[in-house]
Amino acid sequence: MSEQLVEKLLLALAKMDWPENPEATEQGRQAYIVGLERLDEYDGDPKFLTAALRTFQSGASLPYAYAGVAYTLVVASREGNGRYTPQGLDEAMKWLEEAQDVAPDILEINVIEALVYTYHGRFDDARLVLDYLEELDPHNYQLLKAEVAYWRRQGDVDQTVHWFNKTAEAADNVPQRLRTRGRLGDYYLEQGMLDDALAVYKEAVHFDNKNVSLWHKISLIHWQQENLEEVEITNQQVLRLQADYAPAVKLHEALKKKKSEGGRFGRLFG
Repeated sequence: MSEQLVEKLLLALAKMDWPENPEATEQGRQAYIVGLERLDEYDGDPKFLTAALRTFQSGASLPYAYAGVAYTLVVASREGNGRYTPQGLDEAMKWLEEAQDVAPDILEINVIEALVYTYHGRFDDARLVLDYLEELDPHNYQLLKAEVAYWRRQGDVDQTVHWFNKTAEAADNVPQRLRTRGRLGDYYLEQGMLDDALAVYKEAVHFDNKNVSLWHKISLIHWQQENLEEVEITNQQVLRLQADYAPAVKLHEALKKKKSEGGRFGRLFG
């Protein structure tokens, strides 16, 4: 799927007009940051990718636009199993090198190089880039996100959690902080650390209490913990917020079946 998506993106990129201004302007930087934020919300819908590309174009700054394309290709390269298609990463590096040729010293552009190396499995190269950039600005939000990716690929749970927390602390705004905390919860969930995931999701939903996805994840953890009363309460909250939210409707039906038939809880998610 990601290979096909990358190929479609490359065809679209060939038809797009890019800024001629080689300067790394503040307008370009602001558009770049907004585009990265849109890509951070990517959930498999290609519309997020095209919207981000248009945002990068709008900055009228060639290096930031090219770097934005590189980041978009990295995001598009992710497979459903968490792997990354090499073609997409190689294409991302080509666009990144174009950006670096005209603006070689911008941390928020160069950090993409560490991501490409990380997802290619070139951990020594990624570590060199990360260490160099951290000497320049150890509290940069984009850089700390790359640290999370690095340690996550290494399979080091303690370091991944550590860098998730540092990233949340360095967030430039509340949405960034909430998104980072939510992803920490997702990571705990992947690791089977249900109590930790539940605590993080509850913290996040306290500040974003209309977030349907967060409430549903809380419901699923209660289901795994066989806490039927809490499943029902949180699932009702989801359906109040969005009555047609398909995962919550599915859980509602499972709850009804559980009540009528009894028996052990099933697993509603992998």
